[in-house]
Amino acid sequence: MSHALAVHRQPGTLVDFPARDRNVPSAQDDAATETLSKTLNLPRVHIEATAVDTLALKAMSARLAQKHLCLPLRFSGKALVLAMANPLDSQAIQEVEFASSRKVQPVVASRAEILKGIQDHYLTERQRTSSEALDREAAAVFVSEGEAAASGDAAPAVALCDEIVRDANELGASDIHIEAADREMRVRLRIDGVLRDHMVLPEWLRNPLLSRIKILAKLNIAEQRLPQDGRIQHRTPDGTIHLRVSTLPTHFGEKAVLRLLRSGHTPTLDALGFSPDEITVLETALHQPQGLILVTGPTGAGKSTTLYSMLTRRQSTEINVVTIEDPIEYQLPGANQVQVNTKAGVTFASSLRAILRQDPDVIMVGEIRDAETAEIAFHAAQTGHLVLSSLHTNSALAAVERLLNLDVKPATLNAATNLIMAQRLARRICSQCRVPYTPSPDALHRLQLSADECEFVHGAGCDACGQTGYRGRVGIYEIQQLTSQLKQLVSRQSTDIELRRAAGKAGARFLLDDALAKVREGLTTVEEVLRVIRIEQDDEVASAGSRTSARQLLR
Repeated sequence: MSHALAVHRQPGTLVDFPARDRNVPSAQDDAATETLSKTLNLPRVHIEATAVDTLALKAMSARLAQKHLCLPLRFSGKALVLAMANPLDSQAIQEVEFASSRKVQPVVASRAEILKGIQDHYLTERQRTSSEALDREAAAVFVSEGEAAASGDAAPAVALCDEIVRDANELGASDIHIEAADREMRVRLRIDGVLRDHMVLPEWLRNPLLSRIKILAKLNIAEQRLPQDGRIQHRTPDGTIHLRVSTLPTHFGEKAVLRLLRSGHTPTLDALGFSPDEITVLETALHQPQGLILVTGPTGAGKSTTLYSMLTRRQSTEINVVTIEDPIEYQLPGANQVQVNTKAGVTFASSLRAILRQDPDVIMVGEIRDAETAEIAFHAAQTGHLVLSSLHTNSALAAVERLLNLDVKPATLNAATNLIMAQRLARRICSQCRVPYTPSPDALHRLQLSADECEFVHGAGCDACGQTGYRGRVGIYEIQQLTSQLKQLVSRQSTDIELRRAAGKAGARFLLDDALAKVREGLTTVEEVLRVIRIEQDDEVASAGSRTSARQLLR
């Protein structure tokens, strides 16, 4: 064991050996390597007689190889086989695992063999022929810990946290999922509404990474048994990213989800995928002096973005715009934005009461969650204020039943509602790899389509879209105004199905109709429509009148 201790290098110390003999294995060096291999029961490799995989070399940098005197040889399953002069150097193993995102499987080689391997496989011809250049390179990497800190090298957890957020931002992700698994940690990103694997990290990084996130979010790092929520402001060259943090205890350890709330320009209604006719209807409703505009849909359907776009369209220096949000996702110049803080007693209902004393013209309530908020919002919509809000329902007309359940009176609902719309976000076909294709018979059957109704296209997969065939998203919309017939049904407190049936017979377009139109335009695929829109049995009855017009669009 004395040989193993002799070759152990503490972090930040210089490996001392004669420069002229660095690439010539000595008998003493060979003997020490053999003894270390037997003592630790690890394979002994001779690098010159071993085929080195070029892909393995790319898993880590030459700087890291020189710093820790190691050389990647090949992949073994998910592990990286690493030749090491000192396989007891736990810091070296951790840094290589961090850099390569793989488990390290150490094997033993002599110092001279590893240095020669680094020269042969990493360094340029100029460096290989210049001993002075190699000396300078080695001296640059074998520095003290204090010098490394001064040069700006971050701890692995800090650097990893920054890298994950940076990658998520660059890839346009909406959420980061950091998940504990058996003997590893998985990072996934939600891009265009779908989770993608991003990296797999060793288990030892889990606690340091979660502690880093908790510190930034001002959470209790010692608490691992209860869920916690917090916020982070992450500065980038392009602006500030606001992250909403949620932690949850799971079987293998805590899971963290970070929602990215980007501060940027609000998209216009035209850019969201509304048709010219739909924009005309929205414009008419937005320029009413009072009334309620309600946007419905599940979480992640883009309701907040649509509300912001409406506010931008309506905003002017002549009106007072006030919003109540949880969270504030966009900074709107000229608007007075209020952040909900339930711990401090700042709720949607209490804020709305206060706002009504602030002489508002336009009010945006982020979400109607309870009967109290619904009552105040409808009261405001009837007393000279334009109110915009959102609700979690599957369709536009399902909002009627939901509001009645929140004790909104039918007469109030009929009098105050300007329009109700539902929306979804479907992934857009990648413009760089779009090709014609035939959807599966099952998908066509579920949508009551035939293979010859139009030229169907999809994305074949390329580097631009991450081999998914999709890049970006497009909105699918359903806009309903309460006609006199629908108002009569609302007064009788009719069911959602009855309302949909009546609207369909009158020629209303539903989510499915708009989705089929966007399939015809080549914006999305039938598979994506089935993923984002719930097909119910009553859809055939409710949209019988409008489906004919939709099919005519497809032809």
